[in-house]
Amino acid sequence: MKQKMSRITAIVHRDLTESVISAFKKNGILYYHLEQGRYPVLAKRGVWFLDFYQNQSIIDTPVSIFEILCEEKSENFLLALIRDSAELNVPGHGSVYSESIDFIGETPIGYAFTSKEKREPIGFTGLTGIFCVLPRGSAEPIARLVLQNGIAVPTISFGTGTGLRDRLGLLRITIPKEKEILKLVVHSSDSEHVLDFMIEVGRLDLPGRGFIFEFPVGKGLLNTKVSLEGPKQAASMDQIISALDQLYGNMDWRKKSNQFRISTRHRNYFEGVNLVLNCKEEMIEFVTSALRKVGVTSSTISLNRLSHTGNTDSVFTPAREVATVLIPKKNLTEVIEVLNEIQYFSSSFEGIAYTMEIPRAFSYQSKKSKSK
Repeated sequence: MKQKMSRITAIVHRDLTESVISAFKKNGILYYHLEQGRYPVLAKRGVWFLDFYQNQSIIDTPVSIFEILCEEKSENFLLALIRDSAELNVPGHGSVYSESIDFIGETPIGYAFTSKEKREPIGFTGLTGIFCVLPRGSAEPIARLVLQNGIAVPTISFGTGTGLRDRLGLLRITIPKEKEILKLVVHSSDSEHVLDFMIEVGRLDLPGRGFIFEFPVGKGLLNTKVSLEGPKQAASMDQIISALDQLYGNMDWRKKSNQFRISTRHRNYFEGVNLVLNCKEEMIEFVTSALRKVGVTSSTISLNRLSHTGNTDSVFTPAREVATVLIPKKNLTEVIEVLNEIQYFSSSFEGIAYTMEIPRAFSYQSKKSKSK
């Protein structure tokens, strides 16, 4: 059984974490996932003639990444609540956006938030998210170019990978297990160009370099602070961008499609679904191993915490592991069958699973796989 829901992702400066959590408690949001990450921003420039010869350095800003599942009708309430509690109208405070998901199985009591209070729609539409997995240490060159071109403010977190590395025997030492997960949200008209740009810079057309996909975003309020440069005028560029967003009521004016070089390479994109598996810590490896029998050979695993704001004990173990699995849509039924066989949704795993449509994805494909 599948249920349509919304997933709200909020990335806020770490200093604002308690303010957001306090708002959750006051408004009856029982469960939320929390992960640590960072916002890279461009550092202040040095002496001008030195900057001419080197790339502008990056400073990492620590952030807290919240994820909350809710009924679709409660999406506007949560977006507004996070906007207000973290003061997201201030550049550098963070971002919040929504995605449509298909929740698999019965929803645990209280896990998905529902609100009786109605709110006016907020946030901008016409957005697309990009999710990229890279070897540890490879995200910074992409982040720097993204920031220098004013495309978006990316978020970086950590994970571990399975897949090609596990099939290389002794040669697996050439592909590090540690991964960096880079996510950003752009105007939809720019997504194909940004995708191609990131594939080139990240060398994702080589074996073991990771994978990338885009995902639809419902509505979002995005961070505009790309640099630590102080304002030389009455208002900073970040403040001007934020004001123009509000003035136009959309982000169409920010489109950068005409600034990208059109690639002459033919990309073998594919589509599918992103399956998110969230269960008790130290259980996900068993789950991913079981899925190999139906051809699911790669995933990216990260850690987060499932927090509970109620007065009673949580039915979930707080320490969690999350697997991001990209699969063809036609294979989803047999994947769910395997999850049921191993009793993934029982108290032994405390398993949660949901999917999102992936219209375009890319990873290295051997000549043999391309010819199939």
